[in-house]
Amino acid sequence: MSELKGQILGVLLVLMIFGSMAVAFSNIFQNATDAVSSQVQENLN
Repeated sequence: MSELKGQILGVLLVLMIFGSMAVAFSNIFQNATDAVSSQVQENLN
């Protein structure tokens, strides 16, 4: 039973790590997209 609990804890830990990485990369790419958009808008004006 404790092996099963350990495996479930490991899976949850991995999912939490990948979830937080996905959120972090999403924010990074969103900020980069906003920066590129503002640069393009400045160059068009």
